[in-house]
This record gives sequence, structure tokens and C-alpha cells, in this order.
Amino acid sequence: MNFKKILRRCAAAFTAVIVVTAPCLQSGTAHGAEINLVETTGGITINNESISSNNYKNIKFNNPISSEFFCADPTAVEYNGRLYLYGTNDHQQFEVKGSEVDNTYEQIKSMVVMSTDDMVNWVYHGEINIGEIAPWITNSWAPSVTSRIEEDGKTHFYMYFSNNGLGVGVITATDPLGPWSDPLGKPLISTSTPGLSDCPNPFDPGVVIDENGVGWLAFGGGKASNGTDYMPGSTRIVQLGDDMLSFASDFKEIPAPYFFEASELNYINDTYVYTYNTDWSDHSEQWDYDCEAPSQCSMVYMTTKTPLDPESWEMKGECFINPGTAGFDYSNNHTHMHKFKDKWYMFFHTLSLKTGMGIKGAYRSLCADEINVDEENVIIEKTGGTKQGLKSAQYVDPFISNQAASLNTTADIEFDTSDMTYPFVISDGVGSWTGVRDIEFTASESSTPQEPAPFEKTAINTITYNFTVKTVDKATTVYMNPATNSGENCTGQADISGTGSYTITCDTGGANGMMNMGYFSLSNDAQITFVLDTMIINDKYEFDIAVELTNTREWADGLKNIWNGFSDGDKVYSSEYADFIYNKSADSIEFHASPVIPSDSENDAPLVSEPLTFYGTVKGTGRVELRLDSPTGDLLTSIDFESPDEFVTVYNKNVASVRGVRDIYFVFSDKGISMIDWRFEKGENSDIILGDVNADGNFSISDAVAMQKYLVGSALLKDSSAGDMNSDSQLDIFDLSLMKNKLLK
Repeated sequence: MNFKKILRRCAAAFTAVIVVTAPCLQSGTAHGAEINLVETTGGITINNESISSNNYKNIKFNNPISSEFFCADPTAVEYNGRLYLYGTNDHQQFEVKGSEVDNTYEQIKSMVVMSTDDMVNWVYHGEINIGEIAPWITNSWAPSVTSRIEEDGKTHFYMYFSNNGLGVGVITATDPLGPWSDPLGKPLISTSTPGLSDCPNPFDPGVVIDENGVGWLAFGGGKASNGTDYMPGSTRIVQLGDDMLSFASDFKEIPAPYFFEASELNYINDTYVYTYNTDWSDHSEQWDYDCEAPSQCSMVYMTTKTPLDPESWEMKGECFINPGTAGFDYSNNHTHMHKFKDKWYMFFHTLSLKTGMGIKGAYRSLCADEINVDEENVIIEKTGGTKQGLKSAQYVDPFISNQAASLNTTADIEFDTSDMTYPFVISDGVGSWTGVRDIEFTASESSTPQEPAPFEKTAINTITYNFTVKTVDKATTVYMNPATNSGENCTGQADISGTGSYTITCDTGGANGMMNMGYFSLSNDAQITFVLDTMIINDKYEFDIAVELTNTREWADGLKNIWNGFSDGDKVYSSEYADFIYNKSADSIEFHASPVIPSDSENDAPLVSEPLTFYGTVKGTGRVELRLDSPTGDLLTSIDFESPDEFVTVYNKNVASVRGVRDIYFVFSDKGISMIDWRFEKGENSDIILGDVNADGNFSISDAVAMQKYLVGSALLKDSSAGDMNSDSQLDIFDLSLMKNKLLK
């Protein structure tokens, strides 16, 4: 039996209304959705002027991970090919205290959880309410999570968290999304824990399980009674018991100089790696190690083979600089280092979303960048975070069902996370939108991907600044003033009549380096705020900048320069095919570039050769337009619908020609439009996957059971439960979608 054919029905039969009839389903929600199949047509009707600009994140960038909520202190765990990312829920503080009050963390009693399989599109699953799970807590900050397959054959997840600065709690689950439980009913660690002494703030836990299945926990904070500014003496490590809820050793000190907070453990090549955040002092005043003294509030790492021997720990030096040193605003620093799909990543937080919103409170946002780790010698290359963020670990397949909540950038979007396994998005206004990065419609025809040639030091002939004026109170002229390393200003200008996009080009005359990369001035006393979008060198090499400049603040705004405190060899600005690098001996920011830029894969990828049909599952009244590469980009297709009370699946065969790897933006015409999932189908008579196995016009439990039996019989599904794919004791539209995806993949 060809089960895929049973699942497919011809588009000509789309007169049926397919109804989920399971009595346990919740009426009026996605769990009890009536799925009407409606064909729609039409071009652009949503005016570009009404499309929201409240994304607070450059759409070319993948940092921060979310533009809709605040989250900090990352940790992550892999499960079934997805990476689950957790963090301190700064948004809980933000919602209680508001944007103009500083973030003091006391309202936070929950964690945020997201997941990805490609590192650029993330599903927001919602919150883990630790205040309800463990009502004894004061707060829940800075989680650290790990997992292990236990004797029952299930993967068990252990999440340790800071109970304010008072100690460490732990919750457990057998699924990364929960449900989570509190196995102890009290703190795992506090200042009164037997055997723990002289650790004033036993918080910020870092957990790891080594190759022998043994768990280890590091934590600490404050200054011990005999501690000094140089060696606070409050860092501790302990071997966990077999149950991960008790201790199998004494507490031992890790001699961590200038220790501040943010303990983390990794295990690489039979070696324990301890990472922590240094304090804000000048570390060059005393540094008794062979490596260079770390910069302020940066991440450093130490290694050992015997973690319970304090004298065995070896200082390796700085591995991740403070966000402020890397070009963000200065903030505290807390990282998580993780290997996923054979690459190492550093997760961290910045104030970039707060900065983009223009608010006062120091609310933080999670970011991620790839890092270089020499596993054989256990060496972590020193680096810093970028605004650009990560490249895709894999492209999105548009020809399978994709969750609408798996996305990269948003503007005015809310999330329904009542089913954490399958959340959906809801528009919060006219012109709301979501963006999905790197959808591969067709692959490049190049048999061998082109690699850029090695970077060479290159003369700087021109610098072009592309910027968007957000506010200006009267007509003015903006001057950009970069200076070469000889001290010569190379001024360019643009006349500003109002908000919008502008360009300034400065002739740098073949400079061999720069003193500063540019600051702005005005011809009069106008007040202006603009976002410097990109900087293009020699009409060829583009740098995404995304920095907001304004003269309404108390300080003069500008780009980076030689007195910003760079170390020799630091990358001042970086892009895929060029870098600006600081040369300490020349006291100059020098330009290094590839002489050859590979062609864009989109240009040598063929068009999709067959007609396309787009399908989306939506609720509400209005329209969703699919735009290419930006919220105001070319229209790919659109869907219209009128279903205010239930989800419907609508489709449109009027899809424009498309090729290569593209970004898609789903733009919503009205407030209150919900979207669950989307997909494309190829072919003149594109099939819609109904799951109506017995062809009786109903999409019901009997269909789900038939699919489940086939999956079990073909070993595609081990669980013999009646189609409850997400184990929520409810058979619903999400279970059916997940089962179909197993077949279609």
C-alpha cells in the first residue's frame, strides 16, 4: 500500500469541508479547527506605508534571536535534532515595571524557551513558570540545563537555576518543553547546605555530564571571608550524585581570578572546561598567568582533568569579550558555549533590542555567534559577538509543512503558546509581519561552491554610508566625517528634507588605513535620529552596521575609531568577504578583503520548473501577503480569508516565479489574524494533504488511527498511542500535522 497516495487528494475534489470531529477537541480553538479549503487570488493590497517598522532589529541580521521579547543568561540542550534554548525571562520584569524603569530582576520567576534546527529561525514555545512549579523560590535566574538517558529508557532533563543570589534550585522533565516538576521541594544549594562554606552567593550554576555519565555542578558569587579583589575565593564545584539531585563529593574551590559570576561547565576531549565572567576592574594591575590579562567584564576559561583538585586548574585566558567592547552597549556578560551539528556556538545577551526600542530599562536579548574551538588542544579562540549573527545550519524546505511560529524577525506579533509543541502567531495590528530566513526553493547549479580568496590588505578608495532617517525636526545637511590614519578628514554630505533613505559617499583617496570610521555633524541646529544601515567600501564590500545615531543624546555619536580600546588584531567591523582590523603598531584600522567575491547562489539557481500552490492555515478576517526578502518586497503570493472563529486552510495557485534561496515575509492586513503553518506544493494539479484516509469527507480520529497504524507498522513511529504525537493526552490538528510530516519527509 502506498500510504502517501492515500493521503493525497486531487485539487479538483476541494469542494469538501474537512472537519475534525474528535469529541475531546476544544471548540473555537486551533485544537478543534474546522478546515475549509478556499482558493484565493489577488495582488498587493497592503500599502507599504502601513507595514510596521517596529521590528527593532535589522532584517539582514540574525541577532538578537527575537525582536518581540527580552531574555538573558542562555543555556541550551539538544533533543531529536533540535536545539532548545532557555534563558532568564527579562520580559516578565519588563511587563511589570515598564520600559522606563531599570531592570532589577526581582519580578522574574520564569524561564523562556525557544528551539531551532537551523540556528536562524526560532520557535518561541513560551514560558516555564518556575514560580508555580517551585513556589518556595524567591526568583529564577540564569538556568543551566543538561540531559541524560536514564534506566527507564527516557531522556531526562535537569535544569538548575539561581534562586536569586541565595542558592540553586533544580527542576526535571522527560521532555524539553515539560511538564517540569520540582523533585526536591526546596533548594538544592543554599548558604546553609552542609559542607558548603564561605560562599556568600551560591548562584549562577553551570552543569555538565562527562563521558562517563557523571554530573558536575559549578556555582558561586561574592567574596569569601579571606578573599581579595584579585582572588574572591567563592567559586565552587561539586560532583553530583547518580540522581543528579544530591552530591557525591565535597565542595571544592576553583581558583578563579577576578571572578564575578556566570559559571559554566563544558566537557571537551576528556577535559573539563570552566567558563566565568570577570569583574569590571582593570585586570592588568595584577595578572599572574602566562596569557594576556582579560578585559573588563569578559568571559575567561580554565581547564583541568581533575576538577576536584583546585591546584590542577589551568588558566587559559579570555575567550569572549564584553558586548560593549564588541560594538553593542556595555552590559553584564553571561554566555553558554554549545556544539550543534558539528559547529561550536556562543550564546550571549546584549542590550540591542532595548537600544533599538529606545527605552531606558536595561532589558537584555539573546544572541548567538559561531566560535572556533580547537577540540584536540582544548583552545577557545577569543572573539566577540556580532550584530550579524549566524548563518543557517540548513535551509528551510518550503515543500513540507512549516510552523508559522518558526521565524527569524517579527514586527507587532503575539504568540499563542497554549500548546507549547505547536505554538502559532497572531498579528497585533495592520501591517504586522513575520520573517522566515533562508528558504531554498531551488539549489544552486554550481557543482562546487565557490570559496572566497584569502583576505589581503587593501587600499580604501571610497566609503558609502546608507542610512534611514527616523526623525528630524527641520531641513538640514548631514555630513559624515571619516578620517584616514594620516589624520585627514574625508567629508561627504547629504541634504535631508525629511524621514526616509539617504546615501553619503566619502572619497578616501586610496588610504591604507583609518583613524576613525566616521562621525556625523549637521549644518544647523536640527535634531535628528537615523539608523546607519550599511557601509560599502570601494563600491563592492558591504558591511551591515545597524547602529542608531542621534544628536539628541548627551554624547557625540559616531562609528568605531582607534581610541576605542582595541587589542592588536581585533576585528573592528566584519563581513563575509572583508574585515576592518586594528593594527596596534600602526595605530590604524586597516581594510582586508577578498579580491574575489563568489557569485550569489540565487543568481545561478534555476527557477522552480513547475507551477506552485501556496497553502496556509489561518484564522481571522483579512489577508496575508508573502513578500520576498523584506516586508515591503515583491509579492510572491497572497491569501484572503474570512473565518473569525476557526482555523481554515486556504490556498492560492497564483504564485510568482521564484528561484534560489530567499527570505519570505508574511504581512498581515489586520489585527487578530492567527497563522499555524504554511507550505508550497509543486505541480499543475497540486495535491493538498488532507489525511482523509477513508475518503468520507471527514478528517477524524479514524483517519488518525489509520495513519498511526501505518507509521507503527513501517517503524516510522515507535509510540503505539493513538496518534498523540505531542503527548498532551489530546488528539488534535497538531498531532495529525506532525504525523503527516513524518511521512512527507
